[in-house]
Amino acid sequence: MWILIWGGISCANPEPSPSASQELPQTLRQALAQAGVPASEVSVVVWGINEPRPRLAWEAQTPRNPASVMKLVTTLAALENWGPAKTWRTEVRVPRLEAQRGQGPFGVIGVGDPGLTLERWQELWRQVYQQGVHQLSGPILFDQRGFAPLESSPETFDREGFRAYNVIPRALQVGQQTQWWFIRPGERAGEPLRIWPEFPFPRIMLRNRTHTVSGPCPALWRSGLHYAIRAKFPGQVPITHPDGRLDTGVILELTGTMPRDCGVQVMGFSLLTNPAYLDSSFRTLWHELGGTFTGTLKQGAVPSDWPVLASSESPALIELLLQMNKNSNNVVARTLLLDLAMDGDGSNAANAATEASGRAKVFQILARRGLDFPEMVLENGAGLSRKERISAEHLARLLLWMQQKSLYGNEFMTTLPLVNVDGTLRHSFEDPRLRARFHLKSGTLDGVKALAGYGLDAQDHWVVVVFLANGAGAEGTVAVQEALLRWVRTESKIPQSGTVSDTRVLSAPNPLR
Repeated sequence: MWILIWGGISCANPEPSPSASQELPQTLRQALAQAGVPASEVSVVVWGINEPRPRLAWEAQTPRNPASVMKLVTTLAALENWGPAKTWRTEVRVPRLEAQRGQGPFGVIGVGDPGLTLERWQELWRQVYQQGVHQLSGPILFDQRGFAPLESSPETFDREGFRAYNVIPRALQVGQQTQWWFIRPGERAGEPLRIWPEFPFPRIMLRNRTHTVSGPCPALWRSGLHYAIRAKFPGQVPITHPDGRLDTGVILELTGTMPRDCGVQVMGFSLLTNPAYLDSSFRTLWHELGGTFTGTLKQGAVPSDWPVLASSESPALIELLLQMNKNSNNVVARTLLLDLAMDGDGSNAANAATEASGRAKVFQILARRGLDFPEMVLENGAGLSRKERISAEHLARLLLWMQQKSLYGNEFMTTLPLVNVDGTLRHSFEDPRLRARFHLKSGTLDGVKALAGYGLDAQDHWVVVVFLANGAGAEGTVAVQEALLRWVRTESKIPQSGTVSDTRVLSAPNPLR
């Protein structure tokens, strides 16, 4: 038996009370029937902030795969461990500052910087160039010891080893090891699509076999496009993910069609190994700066006592969490899990961080806050997993704790997409009454559909909303999700017999917004 104090309310044995509704509202049952999904395949919890028990709890304790909704667990752990202002600093180091004239070694230590973009990578080397170092001849060492090699390969999850969302994090990783391609339809049907890279990699070539078609743009604009990855110098064994055999030359072949009304779209591919990406991006950026390089780039240990010649600081953690949750960025989430293991500063390089040690740190952070989730299975913190599990009840308790106990509840909520406004929920539901009234993280996998976050009820009080569907018909439950949100917004109210503590009040949005 344990006691949990929430905003002035003492709840002993806080299991869902029998007085909480154990029946789904009729509108949800109708939506499930129309979708052909058994009610036993979904879990639903609606729980008012600072209310002692849920308003609705259906299959609440059943462990289910949450897909990307698992990023809520990673978000809590990161905010509680570091606070929203945490940053990572990537540095260029040299043995002796006073003698540095481009001769001798340079080094970069991987600190697990989740926000090391190509722009910041260029900024780092621009600082070197502006200090009068224009000709580099010494070797450049890239120190990757912070993260241990992960057991899984990029194609393990869904055999899409070249897609950006499957990139395996590294301690020193630039641009999430991804090349982004802009795609624009031609002006007339039959014309090839206009395709160009955000950043040119000399080792990556495009073979464009696409054409424009008439008609409206589908919700899944990529549905008519197909890709193939070919080695410039083909071998006998098929290549399924970035591999050293591609690093000397790789061809991205795009085929298929795209409607003229789609406008400019973006698609990302990871085609080079991490060392080749670092090498190619450095050489290109250094040449653009006007510098020359005659040395070698290689993986190697960089002494931590070498002086710092140049540095670049990441955006604050809160900005990275916005990117992670609004756009469901798997690489940021997986990197943060490893950062939690090494505490994000590279000091654990002698004992490289693993996903197992990151998982252990997350459970430790939860336990210290009284959040005991024995059924939870955490694999990589991103939800890109067939193994991960958590119950709707415990997701609800996590969301409640962040608003009732955490110092960072407002920041946590801000990272979640606003329904029909931004992120992955920009164009989600048809009912205009839902717009901007819910902050929710969504999740989708084959056989999984999930939604969890916060919303305003019929009385403009904040409630926690959790929806998990696992099963063959899960992907057809969008209408069921909309029916749930509509019920929350138009019918759900504070129970007459319930009490609500006002020790923490969340402001409702401007009704004119």
